[in-house]
Amino acid sequence: MSRYSWCRYLIFVMCISLICAIVLCEAVYLRIYRLKWHDPIAQFDAELGWSPIPNEHIEHKWGDITSNSFGFRSEEIDQKKNHVIILGDSVAWGFGVGDTETMPYYLNQKLKPLNYQVHNLAVAAYGIGQSSLFLQRHVDKFENLKYIILVVYTNNDFWETTRDIAWGKRKPLYVLKEGKLVLTNVPISKYNIRNMLSASKILESLSRKYGKVSSFLDLLAGRKILDKKDGEKAISLLLKRIHDIASEHQARLVVVTAPSKKDFTSKSDDFMWFQNFFHSKNHHYPRIDFYDTIASQPEDLDKIYKKGDPAHFSPYGNKLFAETLFKHIDM
Repeated sequence: MSRYSWCRYLIFVMCISLICAIVLCEAVYLRIYRLKWHDPIAQFDAELGWSPIPNEHIEHKWGDITSNSFGFRSEEIDQKKNHVIILGDSVAWGFGVGDTETMPYYLNQKLKPLNYQVHNLAVAAYGIGQSSLFLQRHVDKFENLKYIILVVYTNNDFWETTRDIAWGKRKPLYVLKEGKLVLTNVPISKYNIRNMLSASKILESLSRKYGKVSSFLDLLAGRKILDKKDGEKAISLLLKRIHDIASEHQARLVVVTAPSKKDFTSKSDDFMWFQNFFHSKNHHYPRIDFYDTIASQPEDLDKIYKKGDPAHFSPYGNKLFAETLFKHIDM
């Protein structure tokens, strides 16, 4: 290597080192004790990536956000009642609304007279794999479990399930080995490179603007993504696992698909993937498609979703969501 080439290489290495040092200093000194997760009451979890904080209550701009002694965004468990578990990500959890404006809250109000209690075990940004792990952790707490309702957000649940990062944070990943699910990437270290880099606003902004920056971060921190074929098989096996857990507890599994607002103008590839997936002959789980309800009243589309947010429902949308489930579930 010539002296000129060596100098260029040295300058390049120094620049990269300087950038990394700036970013890491920002992460360490500004956020190491307040790494932000995916909703205001989430915390680091070595098995799940993140999980809800028990016994939390905050007054947020959305309204009150409260968790019970297990971290569920719902009432304490009353063992005298029949139980319904809601699983899913931020769409089911109620991102953007207060405690009394979520779909599980409205469904609970509908079912109370029938001696049922609805429990919100959804967690923002969870993929189906994380939901299954969270269910396994808590399912034995319910003595009279009747239904497990899994809400699948068709716009991003495929990629949230089939990669080892979600929204910048390291998460567990189920991979296939000899046709069986194997959990990888656990236990997770809270201050791993991926989590620390996600704390940087500088990198977040640069990653959105420049694909090469995003690729560089993947190279630096590592990333694993299942291909479409393995992803479909993994999701199929995860659904079977949740179904088997329900059966072991004499409960029924119902899958509910929730669309993005954008799918009503141009259906996304992920939306179509889930539609085809659930219509295939191998997937006969009872399913409710919230798309059909919304499509039947297109004049209310802007009322159903939060303003400026194509993913999450307004209080009106969450109430309509709950009413749809109530009509289609045989209690």
